Amino acid sequence: MVNKILGTTGTRILNAVFNLVILVLIGRLIGSEGLGIIGLVLVAITIIQIFIDLLGGGGLIYFASRLNQTALLLISYSWIIIVLLLFSLVFLLLANLFLDFYLTVIPNNLETTILLLAFLNALMQTHYNLLIGKGKIKQYNIVFTIQISVLLFAFLYFLYGEGKHEFSSYLNSLMLSYGMGALLSFAVLIRYLRATRIENVKGIIRQILEFGFISQLANGFHILNKRLSFYFVSSFSGLSSLGVYNAGIQLTEGLRLIGQSISLVQFSEIANSNDKDFAVSITIKLMKLSVLLTILGLAVLLLIPQSIYEMLFTIEFSQLKLIIFALSPGVIALSANTIFSHYFSGLGNPKVSLWANIVGFVATVVLAIILIPLIGIVGAALTTSISYTITVVYQYFIFKKQTATKFNQWMLTAKDLRDFVKIIKVLTKTKNID
Repeated sequence: MVNKILGTTGTRILNAVFNLVILVLIGRLIGSEGLGIIGLVLVAITIIQIFIDLLGGGGLIYFASRLNQTALLLISYSWIIIVLLLFSLVFLLLANLFLDFYLTVIPNNLETTILLLAFLNALMQTHYNLLIGKGKIKQYNIVFTIQISVLLFAFLYFLYGEGKHEFSSYLNSLMLSYGMGALLSFAVLIRYLRATRIENVKGIIRQILEFGFISQLANGFHILNKRLSFYFVSSFSGLSSLGVYNAGIQLTEGLRLIGQSISLVQFSEIANSNDKDFAVSITIKLMKLSVLLTILGLAVLLLIPQSIYEMLFTIEFSQLKLIIFALSPGVIALSANTIFSHYFSGLGNPKVSLWANIVGFVATVVLAIILIPLIGIVGAALTTSISYTITVVYQYFIFKKQTATKFNQWMLTAKDLRDFVKIIKVLTKTKNID
């Protein structure tokens, strides 16, 4: 399991480095307004994916080792088409009935691009989830690495090979990246699919919905907690301010790779185990590791002088250091939230995360309405931090109630530190763990 975590973490670190390079290139060559448009496009894709994940997402990971994988794949494909057709209709209705609102959420008439990107991303994520659910973490990491590499090198080509310093260069690169990820992951996945007779499709759909509906409602509120402020910033402060805020979000959320990498393997292990004590102990252990490494990474970001950020991103991003500081508590909370969410989902109990995210969503709406008009993008950052913190506090008390854990169990111990040192030694290839 440690090797899986290290492999996934290495892949996520590479992803973070590539995303940082891309972010700097966008900031310097395309500008804050272009970054704001890109942010709105990515939010729209993410919202579409929430609905697609009703018959996918965590449900596919959970049931990949329990149900007919071929049936899961075909059901997911069908559902992707249905959701995209419904969103096409929604876009058409909004454009005709609520034009001002429509232009706020769908910038520059990019609805066709959004739908195509959402389609490719949905295929890719479906394949990824089935690979993870089958425990094929190594294969997933390889494909993911190729996918993010295509994104970076395609973007470099559009910028320097064709000289197109436009937000469309990034969106076209993203299209190539998603397409490559979808194709390669399918090529890997098909090796593990069996040509068996598909039966009881309604029963399979019912099971996925019973698990996936609650899980994706939780994920949907989680996404809204993270991204609802984008629309408030765009409305009150404009696309340029949104671009600066998005840069701060991208830099700090790059630290999510720590919690995501750890929780990805945690979810896979818990979903394939029936030992609840194991699930509790591994959650506590991995929580400590996730939070500790996130704090260390955050400290690095905060120690970088504002002048360095301005040198990298231009003077347009003069508030970037302040945004990172305001987002810091939320970043730490998010590293814990990810571990808690995967614990509850891995045990087939996503309702806890649903209610936690609903509470956080209410906080987001109230605080965004108050703080963003008053202090702009700094208010958006504070809104995000407070929302994340409220969410993880809720999860902590539910976890404590269900498992009877004591507060001192969350404190770092000498054994924890020895285990972390072992992980670092494996990472640096100075020692192997049995």
